[in-house]
Amino acid sequence: MAGFFSLAQGNDTKSGENLTVRPAKRKRMQMLVRYPVLTLIVLVVVILPPATVASQPTRPIVPVSPDEVVRGDPSRPWVSLVFNAGAGYRPGEAILDTLREKDVRTTFFLMGWWAERQPELVTRIAAEGHEIASHGHEVFDLTSVSDAAVIADLERADAVISSISGQSTRPLWSPSAGYRDARVRGLAASIGYRPIYWTLDSGDWTTDASPDRVRSRVLGNAANGSIIVMHFDSPRTADAIASVLPGIIDGLRAQGLRLVTVSELVTGELISSVDP
Repeated sequence: MAGFFSLAQGNDTKSGENLTVRPAKRKRMQMLVRYPVLTLIVLVVVILPPATVASQPTRPIVPVSPDEVVRGDPSRPWVSLVFNAGAGYRPGEAILDTLREKDVRTTFFLMGWWAERQPELVTRIAAEGHEIASHGHEVFDLTSVSDAAVIADLERADAVISSISGQSTRPLWSPSAGYRDARVRGLAASIGYRPIYWTLDSGDWTTDASPDRVRSRVLGNAANGSIIVMHFDSPRTADAIASVLPGIIDGLRAQGLRLVTVSELVTGELISSVDP
């Protein structure tokens, strides 16, 4: 600190000559000398870079293409248990509790209109480390509308969802109700999306779905590379299907399968973080 005080008192440390200091400048220098602790705090605040915010996981990059993905590598014992949201029934919030308790991070395909009405849930999904993807905004069947309408629907969904979650939905998009064709897939790819479909439909979206049937269907048909689709807000989700999720996760793991996000499944790369 001696060098610092020498400079503050007006000594030119380069030439050793005393300088004449104007009154205003002299007053500022005197304050620096009288209050060294305060001065040090100011210097730390000004000079040091801001503290690093908790880092976000690095997401593997899925290549953009009109080619549809229906499963991952069948030689790797990984599966992705994904959730679609946008049916409009009571959401199964217990699903998020289970995923957290079981330490599962997965992919949610959200419709934009649903995200607008459930911002707290979208925020929670993102905050708990899940991957956010697009299920479109509100058009039920994209194959029945114009090119401009397809693009507008996907763009609006991304704008809405990203404004809430802080994550872009690109490059993952899964068509609402499975309606897609080569034209729609090509349009989605033209604005930065990769079409994602499913390998195994859990059947949890039907009005007569039961926990036992859903569990049996998933555990009896899951295989390496499967994309298993479930739903966050279908007719039976909240009152019946959410309760079977712990058993499904445990059963998949008992078969030696690792639960991963769609990006991980497609690329074969696990999400990493810059934090140790």
